Amino acid sequence: MMSLFFSAVARKLAVIGLMTGFVSFGTAQEVVFQNFDGFLSIGTQSNRTAGISLTDLDNDGDLDALVANGRHWAEQNYIFYNDGKGNFKQGQPIGLMGASYEMVAADVNQDGYMDLLVANDNIPNTLYFGGKNQEYIWQGTFGAVAPTRGIILVDLDNDSDLDIVMANRNAPNEICWNDGSGNFDTCTSFGGEKDPTIQVAIADLDKDGWLDIVTAERKSTNHIYFNQGNRNFSDPISFGSAEDDTRSVVVHDMDQDGFTDIIVGNLGSQNEIYFGNAATNFTRTHKFSEARMTASIAITDFNKDGWPDLVFGNAEDVNYVQLGSESGTFTEIALNKDLKEDTYKVTTGDLNGDGLPDIVEANSGAWNLIYRTRIRE
Repeated sequence: MMSLFFSAVARKLAVIGLMTGFVSFGTAQEVVFQNFDGFLSIGTQSNRTAGISLTDLDNDGDLDALVANGRHWAEQNYIFYNDGKGNFKQGQPIGLMGASYEMVAADVNQDGYMDLLVANDNIPNTLYFGGKNQEYIWQGTFGAVAPTRGIILVDLDNDSDLDIVMANRNAPNEICWNDGSGNFDTCTSFGGEKDPTIQVAIADLDKDGWLDIVTAERKSTNHIYFNQGNRNFSDPISFGSAEDDTRSVVVHDMDQDGFTDIIVGNLGSQNEIYFGNAATNFTRTHKFSEARMTASIAITDFNKDGWPDLVFGNAEDVNYVQLGSESGTFTEIALNKDLKEDTYKVTTGDLNGDGLPDIVEANSGAWNLIYRTRIRE
């Protein structure tokens, strides 16, 4: 295993103010993450929130928030609407109360309106078709009743519609194939009967024109399933340690060499980057210096330097930003060194239209916080 894969870059790191983090560069440029002592949040409920996704649901040009609540217990899911300035002062409940882990949106029936799909724990996963004026009508269920932890919508069979990939913990994972009209009656399972899958990521790792599947596994090796076309996938290829409690996986070309890399977040051990290459063997790695309690990772470019940055959302621990650089090193910033929420999901998007990606935390048992990003010259 390789440690840091390039030489270190000296940067000054500091944290200022309650719930505000920044990093200062040699040019006196600062990247600042502001929350204003909890003022910026999506709602004020302290639900068992497991997931938040950002999508423009009302076609007004800004990102709205889909909040999935409950986890193992019955709670209400919500949509909160962005006012264009990054504030969420209007919302609506979605469906019945349930034990939800994730809610995502896309136009799966190709009628021009955004639809909603909800991943649930041991109750049916639900589909709502969207209509005018943000009306969402229950359409039915999809997949097996299982401990579903996450879903991704992606065109896996190259037929120009969106299929559903589901991560099921201690049950077979599933792909439900779209017939083009938003019907998902045909499903294919992958993985073992008891694979402890928590999350999936999608990318064309081997550059053959077909999207592949990467899984995050709790206390088991993680897996890659190569898409062979015609709705067939290879037997799983393992990577990582069976000792790691991997809770999150994302994919991105971190070193910009033209190959997609895999980044995993571990609970109680070091997070790691597995670098892709032409052989797709992911043998070159980078371990972050500190063991974290990472349940979620998000990727974006906060400081607009052209190099990807990471957000580590941690369970009952401080959340961190890792600013990437051309040298391959990372500068760590605590979002709030005094706050240790149970963060299940972090996501990023430009909420207030200033051209900079902001951070949203999905916190279980606490407010779901927003951190606005600013760059000071």
